[in-house]
Parts: sequence; C-alpha cells; structure tokens
Amino acid sequence: MNPVIPSGILNIDKPSGITSHDVVDVLRKVLKGTKIGHTGTLDPMATGLLVMCIGDATKLSEHLTCQDKKYSVKMFLGVETDTYDVTGRIVFASVMNKDEIYIKERIKRFIGKQMQVPPIYSAIRVDGKRAYEYAREGSEVELKPREIEIYDISNISVDIVKRNVSFDVHCTKGTYIRSLVNDMGKKIGSGATMSELRRIANGNNTVSDSIKLYDFLKLQYDDMIKRIIPIEKYYESSKAIYLNEIEYNKFVNGIKLECICYDLLVRVYCEKKYKGIGIVEDNMLKRYIIE
Repeated sequence: MNPVIPSGILNIDKPSGITSHDVVDVLRKVLKGTKIGHTGTLDPMATGLLVMCIGDATKLSEHLTCQDKKYSVKMFLGVETDTYDVTGRIVFASVMNKDEIYIKERIKRFIGKQMQVPPIYSAIRVDGKRAYEYAREGSEVELKPREIEIYDISNISVDIVKRNVSFDVHCTKGTYIRSLVNDMGKKIGSGATMSELRRIANGNNTVSDSIKLYDFLKLQYDDMIKRIIPIEKYYESSKAIYLNEIEYNKFVNGIKLECICYDLLVRVYCEKKYKGIGIVEDNMLKRYIIE
C-alpha cells in the first residue's frame, strides 16, 4: 500500500528542453490523485529551481510566486534575436568594439527600479490571446511596460574574444531575463541575446535544496514522498499561534480572531497539535489551510 501523499513543497531542478507545465504533468502521473502546481514559469531552454506545490499547498502558489527570484545568466554579445535568446532568428548583428570595463559598467546600470517591456515571445495575454501567438503569425502587438526592480547584479564575467558574458541577478517576480539581456545589449551598444538561464533561488528556496527531475523519477515511491516538505515544516520559522478549543472552532468556521503579528502566514495549533496555516491581515487571523 502506497503511503499518503502529504501536502507540501517539492523543489525540482528542471532540465532544459521541457516546459514547466511538462514537469507538472509528469509529477501528476507519478503522484496520482493529488493537486500539483508550480510557482513561476521557466522557459523551455531554462534550467533550475521550480518550486512545486503539492496537495493543499497549491493554495500557497500565489504567495510563493510573488517572492523575489535569483538567476544565473549567460548572454552572447553582438547579436539580437526575435525571441531575445539563442533559440530565435537573428535580427541584428554587429562587430564588437567594447572593452570589459565598459561592458561591466553598462550592466551595473540596470540595478534599481525600472520599466521593462516583456518579450513578444511570451505567454502574456493581449485581448485574450497569448503574445507569442501574435509573434508566430507575424502580427504586431503592443506590450505594455511593467515596473520591475533589479536588487543586485553580481559575479559579472566577460570574455571579449568569445563574446560571452555571465552574471547573477537578484530581481522581483515578473522580471523577464530575456528582456533584461536584450536591454543590456542595447545599452552596451553591441546587441545581446540570452544563451543560458538557470534559476538558483525563489524566495528562501534554493536550487541546492532541489532534486533533478530525472533523479527524482528514479527514486522509490517512499523516497519520492520523503522529498516533499510538509507545510508545517516548511513554515517552521514563522510564528506559531496557539488556540484553545473555543477559539479554534471559531477559526475553523471562518471567524476572524484578533492577532497582533508581523508574519503574513502563521502556523496554527490547538491543544499543542498542528492544525494548519492561518493568514494575518490588519491584525486579524483567518483560516487559510486546514489539515
């Protein structure tokens, strides 16, 4: 008899060549009968951390998706493509005449808040249609700029001869790294296209705590289940709220309780037994996830 699948978080290291939804489909076939979602799409060519929400933890998707992200990026100078990465068609090429110091200085200018236009080859909906569908048809569509913030750009490495640049970037959710690379290329004056992308962190989740998808699929079923971090453990650093039986009955029936707390999501206990996750807004605690 297979063990019960707990609700929780599963950190997967996505391989290149498949979509984030492909990962969801594969896990649904393995962990049958449970809800599964992820907290931020990665392009098919990208690798790295994909935070999977299992069971009741799918309710956490919105909160986890809103967390900041960290990426390891590689870009190729002197070329622009229609997709802003090396899978696309070359639309511009130039001769390199910039030095390493100049390139690093231009890249560093992108730290801070800014408006960013998403790439035309993206899943953003415009008038009920995906932007990439317009692009594939050869139709023009206007994508509105969005405010993003680049918190830091570090570990910049430049190889002038090979035209390769690599760096790590810490940014807000909704940042398109392909657009960032394209904008960097214009700022440098040579053009650039993304050649590699790897997500290394999503909030407090890091790729070092993940397991490669194909390694996960090789595990015995019991060991697969052990890789899922239960919701209580995942939020073990958050505040614990202890309710008596009367308070808990109100809580579980959707009645808000006064609670002065700085954490948005808290662990809720009754009679010292874990009961679920509550959400605190305007100093009021309400039901969110019940075990």
